[in-house]
This record gives sequence, C-alpha cells and structure tokens, in this order.
Amino acid sequence: MPYWRLSSFYFFYFGLLGCISPYWGLFLDARGFTALEIGELMALFGLVRILAPNIWGAVGDRSGQRLKLLRIGAASCLVIFGAIFLVDGYWGLAVIMIGYGFFWAAVLPQFEVITMNFVKGKVEQYSNIRVWGSVGFVVFVWALGRVFDAVSVLTLPIFMMVILVCILLSSMSIQTEPSVEATTETNSNGFISLLKSRVVLGFLLATLLVQISHGAYYTFFSLYLQDAGYENSQIGMLWALGVVAEVTMFFGMTKVVKYISYKKLLVLSVALTGIRFSLTGYVADYLGLLILLQLTHAFTFGAMHSVSMHYIHSFFHGRHQGQGQALFSSVTYGAGGAIGAYLSGLLWYAYDASIMFLMAGVVSLVATFIAIICIPANKTSLPS
Repeated sequence: MPYWRLSSFYFFYFGLLGCISPYWGLFLDARGFTALEIGELMALFGLVRILAPNIWGAVGDRSGQRLKLLRIGAASCLVIFGAIFLVDGYWGLAVIMIGYGFFWAAVLPQFEVITMNFVKGKVEQYSNIRVWGSVGFVVFVWALGRVFDAVSVLTLPIFMMVILVCILLSSMSIQTEPSVEATTETNSNGFISLLKSRVVLGFLLATLLVQISHGAYYTFFSLYLQDAGYENSQIGMLWALGVVAEVTMFFGMTKVVKYISYKKLLVLSVALTGIRFSLTGYVADYLGLLILLQLTHAFTFGAMHSVSMHYIHSFFHGRHQGQGQALFSSVTYGAGGAIGAYLSGLLWYAYDASIMFLMAGVVSLVATFIAIICIPANKTSLPS
C-alpha cells in the first residue's frame, strides 16, 4: 500500500482547505463584499457540489478510471482558479467558484474510494492515512495566520495556487489503484433501491443537517473572531487547535472503536456539534471556553468523518462505491454546505453572530434525534 503517497495527497488537499476555511471569508471581506454577499458566494461553491459529485461518481464507477478522473479534476482546478488574478467583482468570483467547485467535486470522492479500497474498508487504517490531511490543515492554518499578520490577506490566492500544484503532482505520484472486485463484495441491489432504505435516508439526513450547522463555522467563524478583536495569528491558532484535536482522534480511532459502537460514536459526535455551536456565539470574550469548544472538534469532525466513511463504505459496495461517496459528498458538503453558508449569511445580516451560531446548534441537535431513531445499534450494512 502506497501509504505516504496517499497521505501526501490528503496533506495538500486539506492544506488547501486550511487556506479556504479560516481565510477565504477574510479575503472576501478585504475585497469589500458584505456578509450577505460572502454567504451567497460560499453557497454557490457548495451548490455546484450537489450535482457535480454524482456526475463524477457515475463516470468513475462506469469507467473504473478513478486516478485519471482525479488528475483531470486537479488540473482543471489549477487552471480555473488561476483566473482569479484576472477578474474583479462579484460575478467574476462567482463564475470562478462555480467552475472550480465543479472540478473540485471530482477530486475527493474518487480519492476516498481509492483509499478505502487500499485499506479494505478498515476505518482504523483509513484514519491513519486521513490524519495527514488534518496535519496539512493545521500546518497551513498556523503558517498563514502568522503570514497574514505581516502581509495582506489579499495575497491568499498566491498560496492557494502553490498548493494546487502540489495536489496535482501528488495525484500523479500514485501509479496504480486496487481492483474494486478484489477488495469489496458486489452488491446486487440497484443504486436507487439502496437509497430507499430507512437507514441510508436517515444517515444522509442527519449528516446533511450537521453540515448545514457547520455553515456558520466555516463561513463566519474567522470574521466573528476578527470582530471580537482577535489577530489573524490568534484566529489561525484557534482553527489549528481544533484540528489538532481532530488529529488526535484520527490516531486514536483504532482504540476508540474497540470500546464504543459506531452508532454511539455517531450520536455523541452529532450531539456535541449541537452543544458546541449553540455556545460558540456567546463566548467570544472567554478564550478558555473558546479553546474548550474547539477541542470538541475531535468528535464533531474527526470521529464524525471516520464513522461516516465507515457507514458509506458499508452501505455502498462494488460498482456503487463511487456513486455512494459522491452522493455523500453532494448531500453533505454540497447541499449542506450551500444551505448552511447561505442561511448563516442571512442570519448574520438580519440578526447577529450569536443568533447565527445558536440556530446552527439547534439544527445539529435535531440531527441527533434523527441519528438515534434511524441508525441501527449493531448493523451498518444493508441486506443484499
């Protein structure tokens, strides 16, 4: 198994997210956009990811050439995002974010299938590889936080272009991928029939709501801290702290799943997400409480993501793997990200950050009850 080649891809992929999540909102704010416009632009990025992953997933399942699609997606992202140096204004950025988002959607779902086939669906081995994505996020969040205290955040696209080049080179370093037939059993059920399962529908609805609640965090957490008087380096450190907790969880997943079931871990993670965001909007003046809430990222993302990958790999077998990963990506990061970004922008614009984060927390608490009701206690796969 090409451990370091797989890990390097995650390192740079999530390193790029370490540029986007904390600093893209600050970049748009520095470009003069309002909170409502920032929410709309982030929603566009998520909106295109509703349809695009399913297109790429279907093509990947039919062709079996996931590495080729991965490289096409990475190269296209590099070219399209490069146009950011040539455009100005709302609509120019909107076109770039839509085009970039369409090809970006081809990248991670394909790579997740490749990785899960290498590790034969074992969540603990997957976590040991995926953890390097979290390391990359921490490295770039921390480094850029210090950089942007010295130079303008408007230089952000330069750093993103460098990382996009690294993502492309990393995708080209992986020469082969495991055969789906050799590593997973074939499910005879049609893809549509799988979606009719109460378990799958409940899981997708719960994860959709969780991602909607994250819209406030990913879109406005940095602006919230900036308005509260935090410097860019402090903002970066708070983001990095959350991901350090996430990294710790990834490394510890092998032991965690020995003592707690996947359902209990899922429910705990979703419930903590609700509590975390309900409180975030009221503790800006209390650094200790902010740090404590950031540490819950170990569960609200680290455990949540690992368990989600386990469920998706269990639900969708053989020729449905790519479509399953794509569906998960489009429902959560696509629809959930778009709805969350747009609604959080509206709530910030109409009310304030406290109400925005409180409503985000309520959404995840609703998701907790759905997970309790719909996900079975011991069974993670569907009947064939």
